[in-house]
Amino acid sequence: MSRLMAKQGEGATTLKMKANVDVLVATVGDDMMVHRMGVARLLWDANIKAEFNQQENPKLKYEITNALEQGIPYMVIVGSEEAANGTCKLKSLLDRTEETVVLTDLVRVLKRDKGVIPVGCEFAAELMASEQQDAK
Repeated sequence: MSRLMAKQGEGATTLKMKANVDVLVATVGDDMMVHRMGVARLLWDANIKAEFNQQENPKLKYEITNALEQGIPYMVIVGSEEAANGTCKLKSLLDRTEETVVLTDLVRVLKRDKGVIPVGCEFAAELMASEQQDAK
């Protein structure tokens, strides 16, 4: 470990690890903690690795920067208008796209359309991918 730190100090490229989280839940506006927690709970119940900032009113710019630095591929953003409509913004930080998704469809969109693999299913997903490669 000390050799790695020494190399890092010499200007070597830093090692970038894959994020341990697939989705960062963020909100826009004041007093939105309950909404962040609710969306995170929805994702956790579906075994999707998600986290949220526990500060009362974090700034969205900070949240996006944090997600990019950690290599988190997706953000779910809820503002007061989205909360009233039962929707959210699903932002892909990989391909820099954003779409509005109904909260009841969020888990389906992440799993089926975006390819987010639920916790505990990683091995099965890798096995299926390797079998598909072998079949080609």
